[in-house]
Amino acid sequence: MGSPLRLTLAGIREHEADRAWSLVSDVFRSADRELSRWDAKSALSRLNASMGQAVAVPPLLRRALATAWRAFRVTDGRFDPRIIGALEAAGERAGVPLPPSPTVLSPHDRWISVCGARVRLDAPVDLGGIGKGLALRWSTATLRRAGHCDFLLQAGGDVVARGLGPGGQPWTVGLEDPGGAATPLTTIELRDAALATSSIGVRHWFAADGSLRHHLIDPATGSPADPVWLSVTVMAPDPAWAEVASKVGFLAGSGIGSALAGLPAWWVGPDHALVG
Repeated sequence: MGSPLRLTLAGIREHEADRAWSLVSDVFRSADRELSRWDAKSALSRLNASMGQAVAVPPLLRRALATAWRAFRVTDGRFDPRIIGALEAAGERAGVPLPPSPTVLSPHDRWISVCGARVRLDAPVDLGGIGKGLALRWSTATLRRAGHCDFLLQAGGDVVARGLGPGGQPWTVGLEDPGGAATPLTTIELRDAALATSSIGVRHWFAADGSLRHHLIDPATGSPADPVWLSVTVMAPDPAWAEVASKVGFLAGSGIGSALAGLPAWWVGPDHALVG
């Protein structure tokens, strides 16, 4: 899903670790096959191409769309998967043909209808970030069902920790400097929690007019969000909701404290100073 994947397990034999890795890999391959906007043959791309029609979709995609719809409603539209058109217009093009996206996104729109196994979209959607969070959620559940209680699972900047690490201590994760420095900005102890980071440290580019472009689109404007922060990291019990919260926090700009009230969070400004 466009991210390096790493699984660390505490206190088990190598052959058990190999089986655990196979379980996680299978989940991520399935999620990528169904949720990717970069593959014209994915279930999501086929659904996007059928915009306006009710078509049968596989269970994994229905689950992902249900979570995306709930996140859209819970955040009053600050999380909106319909930003795919703006994302392509900003320069991050997947090369997959898409129907036109709405020019104005309202938090009051009902852009999805579900009837049994059939789904109709009124706009094409992107499930990139939340899809990765869901793949981490599903992988975590699969590992737990297989009897694994102590592990650290990382997909790019998103991490899930369960149980304890080596020596019976909480897992310790370094918070990466979005400027690329080798030394972490701080370390965070995790136990039965997830971390998600929304950052423009890697996925940014410059338009022909010299303006900064990145992948974190503000649904209210249809343009890359004003980069008040270089990165926003949020801790939550679930990786998909941590992903949603980190994006909402990034879009909140100077209002991030209110947007993320009650959640452990860290954000980094243009001067590379850490807050949180």
